[in-house]
Amino acid sequence: MFHGSIPAPLRSIIYEHAGTWPETDIYIGCSGNFTIERVLHSRFGNTRPVHGNDITAYSCALGWYLAGEELPYTLRPEYEDTLGWLAPYMEDRADRLAVLMLGTRFLQYVGKEGAYYRRMLDATQDQWPRMHEKTATKLRTLETRLGSFYAGDVRTYLREEVPEQAPVVMFPPFYCLSPEHRLLTADLRWVPCGELGVGDRLLAFDEEVPDGRVHRRLRWSEIVRSEPAMKECVRVILEDGTDIVCTDDHPWLADTHDRPSRTPRKWVRADRLMEEAPYVIRVTDTWEPARTYEAGWLAGMFDGEGSVTVGKSCTKAGISQLPGPIADQFVLRMKELGFETSGHLRPSGVMGLDIAGGWPEILRTLGTLRSERLIARLQTREIERLSLRSRGNPRVKVVAVERVGVRPIQSITTTTGTYIGEGFAMHNSGDYTSQFASIDAAFDWPEPDFGELTEDGKEEIIAQVQDRPHWVLGLHIERPELRDQLAGVVQTANRGLPIYVYAAAGPRRIVRPRQPVEPIPMQKIGVGEDLGDKMSLHVLTGGQFAGIRSQFMSKSIKPGSPLLACGVAVDGKLIGAFAYLPPKFDPSTAYLMSDFPVSWTKYRRLAKLIVMAASTSEAQLLLQRSLSKRLTGWATTAFTDRPNSAKYGRGIPGVKLQKRTEASSKDPGDGIHRYQLQYGGPLGNYDLAQALDLWKRKHGSDMKKDDA
Repeated sequence: MFHGSIPAPLRSIIYEHAGTWPETDIYIGCSGNFTIERVLHSRFGNTRPVHGNDITAYSCALGWYLAGEELPYTLRPEYEDTLGWLAPYMEDRADRLAVLMLGTRFLQYVGKEGAYYRRMLDATQDQWPRMHEKTATKLRTLETRLGSFYAGDVRTYLREEVPEQAPVVMFPPFYCLSPEHRLLTADLRWVPCGELGVGDRLLAFDEEVPDGRVHRRLRWSEIVRSEPAMKECVRVILEDGTDIVCTDDHPWLADTHDRPSRTPRKWVRADRLMEEAPYVIRVTDTWEPARTYEAGWLAGMFDGEGSVTVGKSCTKAGISQLPGPIADQFVLRMKELGFETSGHLRPSGVMGLDIAGGWPEILRTLGTLRSERLIARLQTREIERLSLRSRGNPRVKVVAVERVGVRPIQSITTTTGTYIGEGFAMHNSGDYTSQFASIDAAFDWPEPDFGELTEDGKEEIIAQVQDRPHWVLGLHIERPELRDQLAGVVQTANRGLPIYVYAAAGPRRIVRPRQPVEPIPMQKIGVGEDLGDKMSLHVLTGGQFAGIRSQFMSKSIKPGSPLLACGVAVDGKLIGAFAYLPPKFDPSTAYLMSDFPVSWTKYRRLAKLIVMAASTSEAQLLLQRSLSKRLTGWATTAFTDRPNSAKYGRGIPGVKLQKRTEASSKDPGDGIHRYQLQYGGPLGNYDLAQALDLWKRKHGSDMKKDDA
């Protein structure tokens, strides 16, 4: 029900420290979604008054509600025609807050032209009574209460409202690179950019119009660099209420007109948008995964009966079903969740029920419902057949560009030079943020006064928090001068940003990502043992692969989630493992993400046998079954200080070096080795028996010196 959250380990740290403080009121700065207040309520109930503070329309509404105050929000006159139907639902405090909370989902569609936006608003009105009653009921049962809520600048709050001896807890947003800043990933999730790392795949598009084409095309892309930085920024304010902060030189894909014209779209610096091309391109709307029974039912229908096709003249996703109650239920539940369908009866008597609205709606539907099978299949399709120009990416007018000083950003470089950030077509550097601008646009409310937060202002806040006997402060950037006050480090994802928690005193805690591991019920080959004569593949669970990977791969390589993982055994004894991801660029070429041998054997070239096993017809069959798609080759990336890889370079039939890149300041590779090498080879040219025989003849006599 609440927007956003802070990680459970951080909540535990706050819970522990609060128990050591004097029995006085507790004050929270930058309350956000009031997670900290709810943590403190779970410990003390209403016996210890807790006081909150924030400035956004959403947080102020929630804060005033929890403090027992009125919610002075009224619909602006210019919105009476389109949103006047909300009036009966704003009679009391809980009803009014429910409207504002639900408004964060649908107000973005108000005032926009197009069939899609009309459908979304119509669907919202159809479902509104049920949605509003459900949300308002939850609000009325909330037990968390605030002693007071201060709407205004946190510096003024700390200076004038918070007693000098009172405990203070703050998780300020000014060093947070990720909470509202999301990129569209290849598996159709909107993921905070700070949680993405090198190797993660995105859905992006051509940086420029390709030769022989009229428009840019969608592309699968990969992150090759991701680093936090501090840079001069501007705030780009759009006509639809969106408010985005990015570096002043951050390139946007923009247009000079608000409708299709012969003038090509072009890349324009953020600080020159108003003068050169004041219309930016929204590629698609954003979405959140639906967690309802109806969404799960629809996802099951797509996974069991669905298909996805990407073509130049026909792109569609849908299900096949005989006419009857199941087909009717499918259409009804899709409509209830805001998705339209189109149906046609085939000569066979089976109905085709497809997602209506083109590829932007296909992405939104699959991403919202999380149809994992169709999402996996989409990643194997030739996405470059889809043009970036579609009915789903309208131009949005830039109404102002304001300088905001130096801000933290997440600098990301991708293989395409582009990404889709918060729904907009962007180049691969800079950062962006959006608040609850849609509420501000539609509702009149007493907006608090607050100053622009400069670097000096941030330091002032940190100093104000420390200038009291009891405090907890969470930051996304390590502060060496506060090392003695470090209470914990929280990192909940392997590629996520760590949160540094500082406190006046109290216990310390370090939370790092932990992957579940499982044992493989198979004996490993012994140190001096000879290889047998029969090689086999054994599909591994995610936990089994994580377990053997942690034992035999470099700890500097961050783990991932494979599409297919296999153990390689000879005469029933495990000699290594490999794992594949779906195709990244060439739709017929799977990506070999990991391959490694049991390291303690006497064979120097055993790693080559694992690669050969991953290239066999048996491995090809397993991959094709996983994706329901024909695959003819594999590709991988190696980092090394030599211009060729000892593992992939020689002695494996068909393997070729496809690209060699030397590390530079512009492209540092993995940041450790001199070269990044791209290798590839065919799938299915030999079977397991042939691979083992060939390896024994070429490499079987190459022993480690101590075993020779």
